[in-house]
Amino acid sequence: MSNNNQRDGSRLWELEKRFSIPIWHNYLSLPVADQDYSLLEVRLQEQLNFVFIRDGGDSTKLFISEDTNYVSLFQYAPFFGDNCRFFLCNDQLIKERLSFLKQTKHDFTGNATTKQLIELLDIAATKSASDIHLESYVNRKTVRIRINGKLEQIALSYEVNESLFTKIKLISRLDIAKKRSPQDGHFPYTTSKGKRFDMRVSTLPAIFGEKIVIRMLSASTVSFSMADLGFASTQAELIKQAIAKTSGLILFTGPTGSGKTSSLYSILKSMNAEELNIVTVEDPVEYRLKNITQVEVNNAAGAGFAILLRALLRQDPDVILIGEIRDGETAQIAARAAQTGHLVLSTLHSNNSLETIRRLQNLGVNNDDIASSLKLVVSQRLLQKSCFCGGENSCRACLGTGVDGRIPLMEVLHVSPTLQSLISQGVSTQELYRQSELKNHKSLKEIGEEYVKEGIISRKELNAVVGF
Repeated sequence: MSNNNQRDGSRLWELEKRFSIPIWHNYLSLPVADQDYSLLEVRLQEQLNFVFIRDGGDSTKLFISEDTNYVSLFQYAPFFGDNCRFFLCNDQLIKERLSFLKQTKHDFTGNATTKQLIELLDIAATKSASDIHLESYVNRKTVRIRINGKLEQIALSYEVNESLFTKIKLISRLDIAKKRSPQDGHFPYTTSKGKRFDMRVSTLPAIFGEKIVIRMLSASTVSFSMADLGFASTQAELIKQAIAKTSGLILFTGPTGSGKTSSLYSILKSMNAEELNIVTVEDPVEYRLKNITQVEVNNAAGAGFAILLRALLRQDPDVILIGEIRDGETAQIAARAAQTGHLVLSTLHSNNSLETIRRLQNLGVNNDDIASSLKLVVSQRLLQKSCFCGGENSCRACLGTGVDGRIPLMEVLHVSPTLQSLISQGVSTQELYRQSELKNHKSLKEIGEEYVKEGIISRKELNAVVGF
């Protein structure tokens, strides 16, 4: 149990003694409510800070905390029936449930389209989807969600039509009449179990109607570590050695959706300490990081990566995370910051670790700056992890799919003094390959082959993601 839960448990124990009310010992969630609350019932729960759930028939559970208005609640108690049971619980659980109820009644006012949207979001959250795609074709509209990197079509209780597209645009504060140009928006969503998301919405005009993509970003603070993400011990050790230094540039490379940002967040989580000033510049902020200053790019307001980086360099940072290096100006600022006593972490699009050097050169960073700033490059892909069952229909882990989540495949390049000298000289990528091979550097393909032999991934998955 965490320290916070211990303190909450102590306070609840005191209340239990005082009021003779039993404690709800599940610190993670309340039961899912089956009933459809009226707006008046939602307002009453919010006003008095409690949650009630009918079990069926006349039985009702009422969940209260030290912040509940007991006097008023006991006045209303007779209206919940004779068979009422009170439970003391963590106040945060009540707050999360009230947030969900308020959202479903205010932002998602009840009609068939609303129920369809809630059903869609609930399915996506339950299946741990990263994105939702709503697409328009001739005489039909479809919904697909991305799970473990792959899109799969889903069926909803109601036929998908234009009203669902309009509903999403409304709650995202977009112009519903604007259909011939792209728009971007967002809205918050909390599941019935209290899991919060920031839903980033993008619309795109297509020949048969709009396409909407919703990116599901967790609004909870980061809790995963390098081990949780599946970093191999040797890779994690090389990364830990690099981040132990007080300056330098560390880059994660790979295509969109390869897990680069999640990897960087796990690294920041391992570094998070009171004596460090850690600042991030992101577009958008994908996860919340506790005790870290996070800044979101706002190009419309003139606050792009380069401008924000110059500003935060005056904020005495120890560690800087740049969401992505997209242009020459940002690349040059990152390289120079890494040379002046800052540890800089970022992502970059390139095919592998050694081609990252050529990519920086193409962005206008000179060879000496690359050689003196770059300390570590990690080329990453996400591959579907093979389930131990081999695809048995009875398997609870993979439900017969043969896939048990995803695992990062990483090619880690430590920039040695020899490589620094070669980069400074401007030698070709082919020569860099030759030198790295002499140092037993393994490519993504070679590391993937080892994973196939160990049964961690399939040959088909390796060929599909990395190539033959």
